[in-house]
Order: sequence, then C-alpha cells, then structure tokens
Amino acid sequence: MPVDLIAPAPPRNDRPFRLSGRMVAATLVGFFVVVAGVNGLMMTVAISTMPGVDVKSAYETSQRYNGEIARMQEQAARGWTAEARLRRSGTDAVVNLSLRDRAGAPVTGLSVAARLEHPATRREDREAALAEAAPGTYRADMAAIHAGGWTLAIIARRGDETVFVTRSRIVLED
Repeated sequence: MPVDLIAPAPPRNDRPFRLSGRMVAATLVGFFVVVAGVNGLMMTVAISTMPGVDVKSAYETSQRYNGEIARMQEQAARGWTAEARLRRSGTDAVVNLSLRDRAGAPVTGLSVAARLEHPATRREDREAALAEAAPGTYRADMAAIHAGGWTLAIIARRGDETVFVTRSRIVLED
C-alpha cells in the first residue's frame, strides 16, 4: 500500500472579515487623537520660535502714540538727512552713519545706537553704540552677522532727548 508523504494541510479558518462598530469607532478616535497631537506639537513649536508680538504691551504703545507723532514732526522740521551703510568685514559687519543738517553741515555730539533686527527671530538681533569717527560720521562694528535681510534701526540722542530715529530694510550680502 502506498504511503502518502505529503503532510495534510492545516485547517483553514474561512470566517470572513467583519468590520464591527467598535473597530470603526476606535479607528476614528485614533485618527483624531493623532491629528490633534500633531497640531498641538506644531503650534507649540511655531509659537515658541516666533511669538508674533512686536511690542510687549499694545496699550502702553498706544498711550505713547501722540508723543511719537510730535517727535517725528520735530525730526522732520529739523531737516536732517541720514545716510547709513552696512558692509561686510569678514564675518562681521560695519555700520557707518552720516548725519547732516538742512544746510549740509555735519551733526555732531550725538549718542547714536544701531540695532540690526532679524525678520524671523529676535534671538539674532544685534545692538551697537556708534562712535563719532569724524564730524557727523558715526561708526560701529557688529560681530558675527550673517548675510540676508535685516532691519536697521538707528536712534540718535542728545542728552535724554531722542532727536533722530530711522528704520530701513536692508540686505547684507556675502
């Protein structure tokens, strides 16, 4: 009698797959938990890197608004002109500012500060006090400034009075 050398096939479970209500509910809940978790993570990262706030207190800024308008009118009445230059010096940057009055004479004896503001993060901002290198010409070095777009803010004071303010968008190239 012949011997069958082929092993018998294991029994098959021919039960068809059934999608139950509990499985659908668990899938939906799991999907929305994952979406909410990713959204929460992305919001946390976005807010911590760029809070979107330009001033700390909008109310306090609004209270100084009329004073700022008066100061800007006084600045315009002076007729001063400013020419600011920002150039590379290795990995650093050099800020040069020339201030002239209405007659073209140099404006001297000011305390001048410059601030380079990064458009994306305040952590990259740099400040420097400009020294008067020649009559009406102020200069400062700023360390480790990378190329790209910046806002150059300059504030000139005579004693406690702010006499000149300017802000301009600049591009610093390599």
